[in-house]
Amino acid sequence: MKMRTGFSSGLLLLVVGSLFGAIAASATDDASSAAARDPVVMAVQKVLPAVVNISTERIVERRFNDPFGDFYRQFFGRPPLPHMEGVQSLGSGVIVDEDGWIVTNWHVVSPASRITVVLDDGTKFDAQYVSGDEKNDLALLKIQPKKPLTAVEIGGEDQTLLGETVIAIGNPFGFDHTVTRGVVSAKNRSWPLDSPQFTDVLQTDAAINLGNSGGPLINVRGQLVGINMAILSEAQGIGFAIPASRVANLLAAWFSPEKRSRLWLGLRFEPAERPVVIADVKPNSPAAKAGAQKGDKVITVDGQNIRDVLHLQRTLVHKKAGDIVQFGIERDGKETSLSVTLAALPKLSARDLMNQKFGLEVQPLTPKLAEAEGVSSTQGLLVAGVQRGSPAEKAGFFPRIVITQVSGEQISSMDRLAEQLSDVEAGDMVSMSVIITESEGGAILQEMANVSLKAR
Repeated sequence: MKMRTGFSSGLLLLVVGSLFGAIAASATDDASSAAARDPVVMAVQKVLPAVVNISTERIVERRFNDPFGDFYRQFFGRPPLPHMEGVQSLGSGVIVDEDGWIVTNWHVVSPASRITVVLDDGTKFDAQYVSGDEKNDLALLKIQPKKPLTAVEIGGEDQTLLGETVIAIGNPFGFDHTVTRGVVSAKNRSWPLDSPQFTDVLQTDAAINLGNSGGPLINVRGQLVGINMAILSEAQGIGFAIPASRVANLLAAWFSPEKRSRLWLGLRFEPAERPVVIADVKPNSPAAKAGAQKGDKVITVDGQNIRDVLHLQRTLVHKKAGDIVQFGIERDGKETSLSVTLAALPKLSARDLMNQKFGLEVQPLTPKLAEAEGVSSTQGLLVAGVQRGSPAEKAGFFPRIVITQVSGEQISSMDRLAEQLSDVEAGDMVSMSVIITESEGGAILQEMANVSLKAR
C-alpha cells in the first residue's frame, strides 16, 4: 500500500513536474518570440512589401577598331557610329502610392532601354519611366498592378534625430531585400563632396553597397527618412541618403493633377508647410472661381484630414475632369468650405513638344513609312526636319532617322509621348533610341544607336 501510495505520489509529481516544465518552456518560447519582434523587426515587416528590386537594360558605347571604318569614310564621308551594346544594372526602389508609383535614384534608371521591377512576392513588371530629376538624383516609375500595393509612409524631417536607429533595405550585389541596420551618423551633409549642391544629406553607418541605390532608409516606426544614394568607396560605414523632405517635395510636384492627370486645379502650395498653405492661385482657374485665396490653409479634402502637400496631391491624382472636390480651409482663424470643379487641360501635342524642346520635326511611323525606310519597327517617329542650331542638330540628327524610344520607353502612342515630354524641363538630358538608315549607290547600311539630347 505504501508502495502504491508512493508510486502514485511519484507519478503525480512527475505529471505535475512535466506540466510545469511544459508551461515554463512555452512561456520561454513566447518570451523569445516576443523579444525577437523588437521595433526594428516590426518596422522591416511593415516596409518590406513596399521595397522593390529594379533591373535595367541600357545601351552604352563601346569604342573599337572597326575594319569597315575606311568603307564608311569612302562612301559616307564620316566614320561609323560607336558600337552600341546592352548592359544590365541593378538597383532598388520603394513604392510611394498603392497604385504602383515607385521612387528610385535617377542614376539607377537613366538612361535605360528597359526597366523591370520585382516586388517582394516575386511578381515582375515592366515599368514606365515617368519623371526624373538628375540634379536631385530622383526618378518616378509606374507599374500596372492588378490590386493595391503596400506603400511606404514618408516621415517628416523634424522626426529624424541624430543617433536614431535606421534600417536600409535594398538589393546590394543582387541579394534581394537585404536588411542592414545602423544610426543616423550626421545630418545636413553637403553633397556632392567635390562641388556641393545640397546641404541636407543624411549620413548613416547602416551598410549600403552597390545595388542599394534607390532603396529606402527607414526609422523604427517604419517611416521613410531617406532614399539611399551613395557610398564612399574608400571608407567603411559611411553612406548617404536623400532626406525624406526633399523626396516628398519633388513627389508633390510630380503628383500635381496638372502633370499626372491633365486636370486644371490652379493652386500652388508652400512645399514644407503643415498644415498645407496655398502659395498662389492662378487667375480664372477652377480654384480661383471657387474662391480660394493665397494664404488659405488646407485642412481637409473631401472630408479627409490632409497631412502635407504630397498627401493632398496623391488624393487629387485619382480624380477626373468634372469631379467636385470639397476643400476644408482655414482663413483668418475661421474654417470654411470650398467646392472646386476640376477641369480638363488642353490636350498636349507630342509633335509640338518635340519641336519646342529639341528642334525636331517628327511624324508617326506608319507601316507604309516603315517599309519605305526599310525598318522593321512600326512604332516610333520619323524625323522629317531638324531646326538649325537646335539640340537635335548639335546631337547629329538629320531627316529620315527613326526614333523608337524616349527615356527608355518604347513609343506606343503620341498621347503617352506627350505625357512624358510634359515633365521635361529646360536643361534635362533625354535619351532617345534611334535607327539610322543610309544608302550610297547600291549599298544600304542601318545602325541602331542611343543619343542624349539636352532640352531647351
